[in-house]
Amino acid sequence: MIREFKIDDYLIVADLWQAAGLILRPGDELEDVKLKLQRDPDLFLVAEQDDTIVGSVIGGWDGRRGWIYHVAVKPDHQRKGIGLGLVRELEKRLASKGAKKVNAQVYKRNERSSEFFRAIGYETQPDLMMIGKQLRK
Repeated sequence: MIREFKIDDYLIVADLWQAAGLILRPGDELEDVKLKLQRDPDLFLVAEQDDTIVGSVIGGWDGRRGWIYHVAVKPDHQRKGIGLGLVRELEKRLASKGAKKVNAQVYKRNERSSEFFRAIGYETQPDLMMIGKQLRK
């Protein structure tokens, strides 16, 4: 079952991210997730099996494109269609907002995620690079 994330899920999902090999970074803290939920709570999804959270995905919508972050599935539940189900549901929700393109951010070192996205139709964009800057409070 796929449902929207609730703030009470935070500790479970943060543990899931780490179990799945994601590195928690600035912006992943509880207060930052609360801000995310104020903007578009319908784009932060979890997958449950037997009332246990086994997967999650965060989506973003900037008014032009959709973005996918933090696709994570418990290691013992991977390769069972859970990640695919989460991404497809997120794609559907982004399309309903008007997104015509969806991008996913994947670290180069995360080969499993790169393979997952390629397998479901995403293409590497070799002519693009991501640049960023950490803003201080």
